[in-house]
Amino acid sequence: MELALLISATVLSFLSVASGVPLAKKYLLSSGIYGKDQQKPRKPKIATSGGIVVLFGVLFSTMAVIGLGKILQIGIQNELVLASVCSINIITLIGLIDDIHVGEGIENEQSSSNRLFEIMDVFGDQMEFNDPDIDRVGLSQLSKMIFVLPAVFPLMAVGAGSWTMNFPIVGVIEWGLIYPLVLLPLGLLFVANVVNMLAGTNGLSAGMSLIAALGLGTFALFNGRIESALIGFSLSGALFGFLIYNWYPASILPGDSLTYLCGAALFSTMVLGDMEKFGIFIFAPWFLEFFLKARNRFDAHSWGLLEGDELKNQHESIYSLTHVFMDRGMNEKGITASLIALEVFVVLLGLALFL
Repeated sequence: MELALLISATVLSFLSVASGVPLAKKYLLSSGIYGKDQQKPRKPKIATSGGIVVLFGVLFSTMAVIGLGKILQIGIQNELVLASVCSINIITLIGLIDDIHVGEGIENEQSSSNRLFEIMDVFGDQMEFNDPDIDRVGLSQLSKMIFVLPAVFPLMAVGAGSWTMNFPIVGVIEWGLIYPLVLLPLGLLFVANVVNMLAGTNGLSAGMSLIAALGLGTFALFNGRIESALIGFSLSGALFGFLIYNWYPASILPGDSLTYLCGAALFSTMVLGDMEKFGIFIFAPWFLEFFLKARNRFDAHSWGLLEGDELKNQHESIYSLTHVFMDRGMNEKGITASLIALEVFVVLLGLALFL
């Protein structure tokens, strides 16, 4: 019965996102929430902040399963799932604020009524405006760090995670209050931001997060952690539905709302399933991305410059995993597929080692 509920959650999240994205694209465009696809010839303006739709899919599926679980008297610890969902909601809101934050002093030359008429007259996925570009500068790194911290409180409130960990050679370590007061906040802060770092090509952040979520959900299921598996598989279904529209050439962009959502959901899945070691292992590509970006003081871009059909590294050295494949002359689709394949390999290896 538990497996049937998890399958239902995956299907529900997939269907809700797959059917909701077309409506969301029109709404986001009409609301002026769009961004440039930097690696296309004409740099079209496309609806962004797709994380809002994915959030709806995760909420819909998890809440439906909680309700069904109560009716069918299945032993799901609702407080753990609700705490995770609350944490995901908070951090997705931060991502949305970052997506819609506009630089000061930028004014639109068209009147709001004319702009609304122009937007509502467009039925395609991409738009070409004559008005000046909106300068979306995003929040400062300090602001993001401060705003992310409240997202960990729901997990702390329900005592999620293991306060003891067993390490090779060292043995068992009793973390005590260090775990909820230090390790949980730092872990969430790191995971949310590092997922945001490895992005920049169509389908990359959603695709890699999908594979990681499937791996975490599978690991949790085999270890009897139904609450953790529920979050993992709900996220998987939602991301698969989103990828239909975010795969090259994308008709909607993820925005920080999606990358932060994925970071929070993946972190919650790890914590609820007490599988921090497996989670750290499958995050190897993101760890590598973090160290590569640190070499340039986090001032490098993952996306490249379009030359013909290929993307070229705009930096003199390699400061991102995407640069490795750019230097090999790959196009955008090839870069995305290669990095997703890398994550598939890491997850399969992790399952073989830790299960």
